Amino acid sequence: MAKSSAQSGERSKGSASPSSSSSCGCMGILSALVVVLAVVVGLVWNQAASPPSLDYGTGSMFDVIAGRYDFVNRALALNMDLSWRRIMVSTLFEDVATAISERPLQFLDLATGTADVSILLAQKAAATESSSPTSGIQIKGVDPSANMIAIGRDKVRNLQLENVIQLELGDARELKGIDTGSIHGITMAFGIRNVMEKDLVACEMHRVLTLQGTVAILEFSEPTLEDGGFVGYYLARPFIRHVVPWVGAILSGKPREYLHLQNSISHFPPPSEFTTFLESLSCPVAADDDDDSNQLQYHGRFRMKSVTQLNFGSVQLYLATPIITTTTTTTNAKH
Repeated sequence: MAKSSAQSGERSKGSASPSSSSSCGCMGILSALVVVLAVVVGLVWNQAASPPSLDYGTGSMFDVIAGRYDFVNRALALNMDLSWRRIMVSTLFEDVATAISERPLQFLDLATGTADVSILLAQKAAATESSSPTSGIQIKGVDPSANMIAIGRDKVRNLQLENVIQLELGDARELKGIDTGSIHGITMAFGIRNVMEKDLVACEMHRVLTLQGTVAILEFSEPTLEDGGFVGYYLARPFIRHVVPWVGAILSGKPREYLHLQNSISHFPPPSEFTTFLESLSCPVAADDDDDSNQLQYHGRFRMKSVTQLNFGSVQLYLATPIITTTTTTTNAKH
């Protein structure tokens, strides 16, 4: 009986060994994951130690991340970013095509990046042309990043849209080579927050648009409880603030550039303030040739047509039209 008991004890010790080994293995894997995570966070933190600038209007940041820009965007937005752009394109195209009979329609896509919006505009026009052959379109995409433009040109070429879309290096603050009043519709998706001098961008938009034209601006903001509700304020807001920049930093390998994302969103005005900004502009406008009195001063600004809340208040679509106001100057009579 003693022998049997001893054998039982040996079996008992033997059966405990796999469990102990498995436990040690799990702890080893967990420890390794913690170390890897610590290293990644450390690298990200070290590279992003200095706060990123709010001015990326020169395109230098986007030159660095251009190669993985589309992939990271789709991952961070769970592929919803294309649906937001489609909503903007559809809304703007229908508005412009209804208001303006002239063809081809002239569109300007600012901060075109890798040309997603320009391509969607061309595809929207092509779908419309099947029922109305006269609805032609010409699209000029402008962006300050040479690397982004290069990727965009490849996409345009692959889709055989070179006869409809022309992509050019340029600065939205000074739209060289675009005539005053020559554009029917302007798009700018997730670009205006990257420019410090937003008034210069808005006034250039105003200058090149016809008075019957429309501008569509798609942009992020931090959701408020009023605009985003419970989900927007308590879920989407923390996600934008904390998850998006860090995941973008890790996926892109460019932490400082993607930490700029949250930085620029937090500094962008909420919808009510951005609406006031566009409607309170005082852009320089050339005097009317028929006005010989020289007593009228012309000022340009926008009238907001609509603000559409998307993604629980974290994305807004602004639709606005240019208007011109006049003030009368008085001269003191000499006696």
